[in-house]
Amino acid sequence: MLSALTEQAYRQLPIALVASLINAFLLVGVLWGGIESTTLLIWSVCLISVTAFRFRTLRGFLDPQRRARVGDAVWGRRFVKGACAAGLVWGGAAIFLFHPSSFTHQVFLAFVLGGMVAGGVPLLSPLGRAYPCFAIPIVLPMTLSMVLVGDRVHLIMGLMILVFGIAMLSSSARVKRLFQDATDMRLRLASSIAEGSALQEMLRIDELTRIGNRRLFEEHLASEWKRADRAGNTLAVISADVDHFKAYNDHYGHPAGDRCLIGIAQAMASTLQRAGDTAARIGGEEFAFVLPQTTLLGAEQVAERIREAVWDLNLPHAASPIADRVTVSLGVASSDHASVASPADLIRASDAALYEAKRRGRNLVATIGP
Repeated sequence: MLSALTEQAYRQLPIALVASLINAFLLVGVLWGGIESTTLLIWSVCLISVTAFRFRTLRGFLDPQRRARVGDAVWGRRFVKGACAAGLVWGGAAIFLFHPSSFTHQVFLAFVLGGMVAGGVPLLSPLGRAYPCFAIPIVLPMTLSMVLVGDRVHLIMGLMILVFGIAMLSSSARVKRLFQDATDMRLRLASSIAEGSALQEMLRIDELTRIGNRRLFEEHLASEWKRADRAGNTLAVISADVDHFKAYNDHYGHPAGDRCLIGIAQAMASTLQRAGDTAARIGGEEFAFVLPQTTLLGAEQVAERIREAVWDLNLPHAASPIADRVTVSLGVASSDHASVASPADLIRASDAALYEAKRRGRNLVATIGP
């Protein structure tokens, strides 16, 4: 939360810096001729110097490399120091720019300083210590300057300024809590969204092989079917089965079978070269692939790469009647086939092609042509 609150404080700092310079310009303009010019110039230089320091701190915070070199706690302390320095300069105005005899100038000075104190509530409250460090050095000197005049009106004005300062400190504390509550809610919402996204992703990933599962396959096929239908493109699907996998499990055991499926899944997925292509495990030893914007010939070439990738794994299969290693059979179909009018038809066509590959001896690719 500290990181978020610090970022919020720095994000609002430019407003505070601009407001400080504008108010200083107006104050000096009104007091010019009533207060000694040297005093006004010295005070102006002090304010500009503090503002430049705070602006430099802001630039450092906005630089990702410089920000990363120190923690958010350090940036928070720098922000508080800048607010404190600004408060001391504005508090100095309550002493050195307080006109000894002009009530009009005194009221205008109190008005400007009160505006700075009030305006600092929303701008400095995200970092709780910043506002008291800014407001107290302004309120106390202004109260003291009024009280030292000694008459009844100035005593009342001094009391009003003090009460106003206390009220602003109380408001700042409440605003700080609001910032903290809002930040906490935002962080929890972001965490919930991230957890929800991670959960949704987990629901679409096969737990064993870490490629897509049947749900992902069906959702991706449905969305790509709609896209292909709108654009007039061809969509292809490949169905694949590991040959004689039950015999493999019986011979080597289920743990070995799981390792075999993991290796096969990764080998198959690695052959897909485009971001839109999808590999999924849809059953025990059953796999399927969605290939957008792919013709039947192109999908057949992809299927052959998949078959060769599994063959090249050279996983021993002593129980296979067709080879000494693990093999796969694959069926390919495309959406331009005469019998294909829906995603379900496309799956049935690729399954029919897979059945044909098995009938012809397995470890090969079969297609259902247009």
